[in-house]
Amino acid sequence: MALLAIEEIFMTKKEFDPSTFYMPAEWEPHEGTWLQWPQDRVYKGYELKLERIWLNMVEALHEHETVHLIVNGEQQRDHVGDQLEYHKIGLSNIDFQIIPTNDVWARDNGPIFVINEDGETAITDWIFNGWGGRFPYDLDDKVPAIIGEKLDIHVFKVPMVLEAGAVEMNGKGTFLATRTSIIDSYRNPNMTQEEIEKILSEYLGVKHFIWLTGAGRGECDQWGDETDSHIDIVARFTNENTVLYNWTNNLSDPRYKMFTKSLEELQAAIDQSGNPLTLVPLPLPEVHQTSTMTDWRKSTLADAAYSNYLIANKVVLVPVYGHRDDQTALSIIREQFPDRDVVGIEVVALIEHGGAIGCVTQPQPLGRKKDKGSFP
Repeated sequence: MALLAIEEIFMTKKEFDPSTFYMPAEWEPHEGTWLQWPQDRVYKGYELKLERIWLNMVEALHEHETVHLIVNGEQQRDHVGDQLEYHKIGLSNIDFQIIPTNDVWARDNGPIFVINEDGETAITDWIFNGWGGRFPYDLDDKVPAIIGEKLDIHVFKVPMVLEAGAVEMNGKGTFLATRTSIIDSYRNPNMTQEEIEKILSEYLGVKHFIWLTGAGRGECDQWGDETDSHIDIVARFTNENTVLYNWTNNLSDPRYKMFTKSLEELQAAIDQSGNPLTLVPLPLPEVHQTSTMTDWRKSTLADAAYSNYLIANKVVLVPVYGHRDDQTALSIIREQFPDRDVVGIEVVALIEHGGAIGCVTQPQPLGRKKDKGSFP
């Protein structure tokens, strides 16, 4: 009987091979979305400045999927709960998790969730180093492992720096990214493209790579982009073959050269089946003299892009800027997602800090709940 009991214990355990998991496309079904609530750790008044944006995102999401809210402590949890009740959003489908963080950029420091053919969910925990050492990251780098422990799901620790905002997947194994945001001496020094691709294939299920040149640190610092041209402000898949790409006819835009090169590379690219991509242009908001805003930081120009959206269950949250192109961009995105409600969320206060909707949201795909003890 003792031998049988030991054998049964070993049968309940399972060794997980990361190569059997893959990162699904964002439009695939979600279990939920993770957000890190703004806090005054960044500077006094940060939470008050950004809170309305977070409330709008939660309101749009919680009827369709779980919203996981990372808060800094019990006091902030109580405050956020009060705000949700006061604004008549309520607490349905809201999950509070107390986890200390440095900032709000959950897409980049949070876990990249992966699933396998059995519907099991795991977390890939990549090294996060504050976008190549630009900002504090000691707390943010710990978030994926803490979430894995809290959810009791398996965590793959990956020996490479990666932010999810740098990654775009089409759900069929095709990976789209800029070289400058991954193959970077500030992130992955001494790693070749071949070595990086091997790790991406093993942990995200990549079968086919599309690399865009992007723009390096020197160029990005000039116009205020602190991500080294993440793909979410360059181009996004809307299905396995269609790509929305950002475009401007403004020759004075400092990013014009990068977008021109990116378009040439997308036109030459093929998908996992060898087919050319279907390309759809998306306008960029020209937030300079034509804007009603007069105090825009350089990073606003760099990061204000309608492509920085979140695709969720039955809804797409799109950043808008009070700009003449807002409605044009929303119409284009609605054409790409006709089965979802496309909701514009004004993000002027957030983009001043270098990001938008996609940067502060991290999807968790819908996977089969594991039985207790099925992980090693």
